[in-house]
Amino acid sequence: MILATLDLLRGSGLAGAGVNPIVEASGAPKGSVYHFFPRGKNQLVTAALKEAEIAIGEGFRKIFGGSGSVPQKVRALFSATATQIDVNRFTQGCPVAAVTLDIDEDSEDLRAACGGVFATWCDVIAAGLDDVPEARRRDVAQLILAALEGALILARATATKDPLLHTGALLAETLARVTSRPGHRRQARGNRERRRPRP
Repeated sequence: MILATLDLLRGSGLAGAGVNPIVEASGAPKGSVYHFFPRGKNQLVTAALKEAEIAIGEGFRKIFGGSGSVPQKVRALFSATATQIDVNRFTQGCPVAAVTLDIDEDSEDLRAACGGVFATWCDVIAAGLDDVPEARRRDVAQLILAALEGALILARATATKDPLLHTGALLAETLARVTSRPGHRRQARGNRERRRPRP
């Protein structure tokens, strides 16, 4: 039921993830929804958001936890996302963004859940920005995530990978200029040396 909810959120947002569509997509008896999620739809959607936090966060962790410069990691992220949305024929986007856009005054619990997921993803990205001064990593991580989410929306709207590929390339180029400044290189190198274990 959680995975079925997640798929529905990717395609249709919160409005498309009603109990009946979830039951139909998952094949589970309708009573099972309220048995496992007695608070109803919002509780189930919250569980799906947690699943997205883990699954998509692992993708961020794989890219930003690997080797390579920050611009290389950014290009890899946007390229991988472009490939994925192309495979899905531009019918599926970020489930967390989709829920966020549907939030109203009766779904403040979901606002908190979405905010928590985005914060976790920013932390994961920031942890891999070794070329960026430590004090700026969280801000740069938020910039990367915001650019990615916006480019995803444009890619769905135009049914083309171009917004993702072009935005990723421009952001990587911009960050390359910033991280190549001598002062930034010295600070980033000093941060790495401080993290190295002493013999």
